[in-house]
Amino acid sequence: QRSPIDRELTAVDFIDEKMGWAVSDINELGGAVLKTTDGGQNWLVANNAQEFLSDIDFVNKDLGWTVGYYGTINKTNDGGATWQNVRLGQENDVLNSLFFIDEIKGWVVGSNGQILKTLDGGTTWEKVDLKIIDDLWRVRFLNEKEGWIVGEEGIILNTTDGGQNWQRLQSGVDVAFFDVWPIDSNNIWIVGLGGTLLNSTDKGISWQKQTTGVEASLFRSVSFLDSSRGFIVGRPGLLLCTIDGGKTWEKVTLSKKYDLTGLKVLSSGRAWTVGRRGYIVAHR
Repeated sequence: QRSPIDRELTAVDFIDEKMGWAVSDINELGGAVLKTTDGGQNWLVANNAQEFLSDIDFVNKDLGWTVGYYGTINKTNDGGATWQNVRLGQENDVLNSLFFIDEIKGWVVGSNGQILKTLDGGTTWEKVDLKIIDDLWRVRFLNEKEGWIVGEEGIILNTTDGGQNWQRLQSGVDVAFFDVWPIDSNNIWIVGLGGTLLNSTDKGISWQKQTTGVEASLFRSVSFLDSSRGFIVGRPGLLLCTIDGGKTWEKVTLSKKYDLTGLKVLSSGRAWTVGRRGYIVAHR
């Protein structure tokens, strides 16, 4: 898939088979939001950005948000053609991940233990202080009640009451965790530095280290379509897939060895991933 820019793409999101978006790092020309309306045949620059964007999340074809450096949160109501800034933070304020449960309830995590939540579609954001100082890399919710956050130093946080209370879980591994994917309430996957892959089948009480058989400096993102089919991306230039619930992983041969960061799996089983040099890959 051809990208119109050669900057690093950091995240990708699709709302159906046809319509998707990706966000980028910045260079002297700034950053960008890319959009496709034809299932990734063509990608166009929908909007330029002034800062590094690290994540993007759309809840329908019109309504979406991006987060990035300087504590920036932007919102669009027209599918990414125009964006309004709904939050600007401090210079050393980096937001890494966002997740909207629906059109009004959303969560964002970032540097120095930052956790933000909105109950009004991102117009106002409230800080949630869990006394964490380490960087948080990913937030995901399984449903309105059950959510997960992972970060540096092996941080795993879980809520079962919609974020009113968060508990810290121990895995016995203290590397940076970059992504978490709850398949259901019991079955959770985590990926991280050094090719770390963890799985819990008891709501996160105990964790088992899994092996992929692949040398990796880090796994950046993980996503499952269902309890058997899943994907992992990372570096150096890795896309792995499983069809047996993570027992075995197969390395997908890619045309280029660029490191991959963002991952989105569609209900059809097609996986979209993005990475360095504007690299965009679709795999079924």
